[in-house]
Amino acid sequence: MKNVFKWLALVVATVLILLGLFVWLVASGSDKTTVYTEKDFFSLHTLTHKDIENAPRITDNYYFEAHPGDGYSPSNSIIFKGATDTAALHAYLEKLGYVKQKRSLGEKEIWAKPDQVDGDLFYLYFNPTTHEIELTRVLNN
Repeated sequence: MKNVFKWLALVVATVLILLGLFVWLVASGSDKTTVYTEKDFFSLHTLTHKDIENAPRITDNYYFEAHPGDGYSPSNSIIFKGATDTAALHAYLEKLGYVKQKRSLGEKEIWAKPDQVDGDLFYLYFNPTTHEIELTRVLNN
């Protein structure tokens, strides 16, 4: 009978330690922006919204960002370096059913579906100084 209690105590302790480790790992990075490339298979497939993952690659030099949305809407971005033309991204957003809005967020274009103005949005920003283009999807569910 003593052996049963020892094994039970060992199993309970192991489960509690593993549960604590899991909670710590999840909570430790939950409020940070994650920057990654397409080579990071796990981050690409767990953090990237399909509309960002499937965006046309307008340069060979790009990376992704995932913002968890601590206090604001979560978002995903793809940032292209050495870019000068947003036409392919405009066509992609139109193909997805989004329309460029008359309003903007600073210099960022806002794209929304006509029947879902308060739904998910895309921001498209071109920085002519750094030649970077950023396409961001904001999840407003």
